[in-house]
Amino acid sequence: MALTYEEAVKYLYGLINYEKISFSYSDLKLDRMRELVNRLSNPQNDFPSILVAGTKGKGSTAYFLERLFLAWGWKCGFYTKPHLLTFRERIRLEGNLIPAQDLANLVEEIKPVVEEMRNSPWGRPTYFEVSVALAFLYFSRKKVDVAVIEVGLGGRLDATNVCEPQLTVITPISFDHTDVLGDTLSAIAREKAGILRKGIKLVLLPQEEEARKTILKEAQEKSAPVSEVEKECRWQILSREKSGSLFSFSIGDWGEGVCSLSLLGDHQVVNFLSALLAAREWGLSFDQQKLSRALKDLYWPGRIQILSLEPLVVFDVAHNQASFSQLIKTLQDFLGMEKAVFLLGLLEGKDYIGIAQELKGFTSRVFLTLPLNPKAILPQIISPYLKREGIEVEIVKDLFQARDLAFQFAQEEKLPLVTAGSFYLAPLFAQQLFLPQEEEKAYVDSSRKN
Repeated sequence: MALTYEEAVKYLYGLINYEKISFSYSDLKLDRMRELVNRLSNPQNDFPSILVAGTKGKGSTAYFLERLFLAWGWKCGFYTKPHLLTFRERIRLEGNLIPAQDLANLVEEIKPVVEEMRNSPWGRPTYFEVSVALAFLYFSRKKVDVAVIEVGLGGRLDATNVCEPQLTVITPISFDHTDVLGDTLSAIAREKAGILRKGIKLVLLPQEEEARKTILKEAQEKSAPVSEVEKECRWQILSREKSGSLFSFSIGDWGEGVCSLSLLGDHQVVNFLSALLAAREWGLSFDQQKLSRALKDLYWPGRIQILSLEPLVVFDVAHNQASFSQLIKTLQDFLGMEKAVFLLGLLEGKDYIGIAQELKGFTSRVFLTLPLNPKAILPQIISPYLKREGIEVEIVKDLFQARDLAFQFAQEEKLPLVTAGSFYLAPLFAQQLFLPQEEEKAYVDSSRKN
């Protein structure tokens, strides 16, 4: 009997080793992933692909690229991670989540191969490796014209790096996963630049100079041509409102225009222009009508997302100092916020000291809680650093109780409520996110880790 979706998801989550909370980056080496896809007849070679790596904005940039390909009439696959509520978010075709039964069928097909590898020199593939392989299989079977692949951790040793991309993109690099990728921007940039290929064009978003120099050096060594957004694109933001931004732009001799972007933040304008530059490098011809189609009805949840206007409630997946800085600037510039109540939950390895510094002066009170993830950091570890910045703190370990108390306090103080710190806070807003959850709700609370 065929696997049901529930059984398939249970199997996938069962691949997560909860006892092994931390790991060596060498555990992610590509040998096992190469063996897995080889046993599946290398589906990643059946379609052209674009790899998108970076610390900040890679998901949004990849999403914009998907939207552009669809507007230009290409059959586009899109792989992203992590997901907010359902595993199906990770694998998309023509803008739609993979159907539940399609995923179940692919899991049934891949399961024997995964189990056979238990006794191989590489051991059984990980949850993330299997997730990526499922996407490759799906895109191969559906004969996509192109697949936009968001890289996971790092780049050089990430499971997605078994692809041979026809274009690469690197978004801004900042400090994150420093215990794994290195504690300097140069070290992190070197890992991200591991997606570069000899002679294959790189689209490079604005970077700190240390990271930029490292990436350009790596590109030069691989004879990879580089198109830098700051050199190729010109733009001016004309207005900032809660509905988004209006901006003018020009990209070399490719095209120019005025666009309205509903995702909030100046950084999203840059992400969108980067996707446009990548589209140019791919060979798409400029078309204002298609561009307008790409920008219509954008929905990329968890990115400075307004869940309610009265009272004002915002959800964002920011989880390092740089992204919190960006979040607060956007809240000020686009929503006119001067102060807010924060509901905050973080995972181990995150820079809670830097995040506390960003929240100083902007935050009335922080409600600290535990995201639904085995790697959640205990609130009492973060609390002293927030208090050191003069921030009032209340610890409420139960996630849903914390939401209710934070909301009540925000209402009493007539302040906005901002929830941030992790993708794994998303179950708090299941109703507002408009994503399917019922088919795997039994596992979503306790099983998601990667």
